[in-house]
Amino acid sequence: MGNVVIRRGGPADVEPAVAVWLAANTARRDGLTPRPEQEARARGHVRNPDALLLVADATGDVVGMALGMQGLSEDGAGPPVTGLCHVSMVFVAPDRWGRGIGAHLIDALLAEARSRGYERAQLWTQADNARARRLYESRGFRPSGREKPEFGELIVHFQRALPQTT
Repeated sequence: MGNVVIRRGGPADVEPAVAVWLAANTARRDGLTPRPEQEARARGHVRNPDALLLVADATGDVVGMALGMQGLSEDGAGPPVTGLCHVSMVFVAPDRWGRGIGAHLIDALLAEARSRGYERAQLWTQADNARARRLYESRGFRPSGREKPEFGELIVHFQRALPQTT
């Protein structure tokens, strides 16, 4: 991982984190940029004061991000689900892919979720995003069997327990 440090993100990290999200999504889609409503949604999540933003900082440059928040029932439309952390966004700058930054971000996010009393975690990712699926499975997430369309793509649901360490 070199000179990269995982740290808590603050207001000054919102735009750099969204820039990482945009670059990673554009690269994954072979140059096709996300739609404006997708970018607005991502920016809203990162700005959410109740969310936990972690960034991968390479000597002052944000090169990765992960976001966790209280899980809600009804796929985010319902009331909070006790003990559930929703991992909303994990992205790494494309020029840093394959260096373990995503794994470190997820590990740090899950450790923080455990320290806040969360008992399990969930996330959704694109069905065709093999890189992300491998990453999540390497961190203990397993497909739940649920899937749904979102912004014209099929997304799949992953979950895992967050056992307390002794």
